[in-house]
Amino acid sequence: MTELSTSELNPFPSSNQYQTATSKADHPLSPEGRFGRLSYLAWLFIIGMIYSCVLGITVALGLFAVFTSAERSFDVLFSSALGISAIVLAVVSIIAMFVAMICITIRRLHDLNKSGWLCLVFLIPLVGTIFSIYVMAAKGTQGENNYGIKRPTEQTEKVIGSLYLVLMIVYLLVMIPVMLNMQGMMNNMAQAQLEEQAMMSEGEPDMSDEELAAYLQQLEQQSGEELAYADVESVVIAETDTTNNEHAIAAAEAAVE
Repeated sequence: MTELSTSELNPFPSSNQYQTATSKADHPLSPEGRFGRLSYLAWLFIIGMIYSCVLGITVALGLFAVFTSAERSFDVLFSSALGISAIVLAVVSIIAMFVAMICITIRRLHDLNKSGWLCLVFLIPLVGTIFSIYVMAAKGTQGENNYGIKRPTEQTEKVIGSLYLVLMIVYLLVMIPVMLNMQGMMNNMAQAQLEEQAMMSEGEPDMSDEELAAYLQQLEQQSGEELAYADVESVVIAETDTTNNEHAIAAAEAAVE
């Protein structure tokens, strides 16, 4: 009689066997399953780096197509084979990035025992930003939830996710003072403009449209009178100079005689 092993007698596989089967079928860019916080951050970083590299290649191809053409115009992007290839590559990379981001975000929401349809919240301007912080920082449910068992975080994901978290913190620590400084500079410039406008308008009386028109007409009359006086004065000066010249000539002739 053949002896049966313990695993053959037990009709219910252990949780370790479930995890092994799940990890074999698991694909990081699949919307099925769950993602922990570090796994999510790691794949955000990986997808962002891949997209940045592809975008750099796309820009390089586009610029090469422009500067190697005779016209050196951006219209070449829509007429040359190299330019069209750059545009197609850019569109495909953008679509692929969004699909990958949606997939890993759905898995992260599954880890929080939330529906993947909550990705639509990211489309709301201010609420989407707050919701993204919640998705990155919230702790997933322990054990099994409505979307399966907890996925173990791989060692590589732990390293990359931790590195990305440190980079985000450093970026925020650097950018927040810079943004505050820029905001202060903009406020100072706006205040200086307001003060300059106030100084320019200081002492000018408030007048209606009719009074303003009359005031401008009066200024035009005064300027016209001043111009007329200046013309008369120039004529008088010219006549005086002519008379003086005549006297000088007469005196010189008398001296010669």
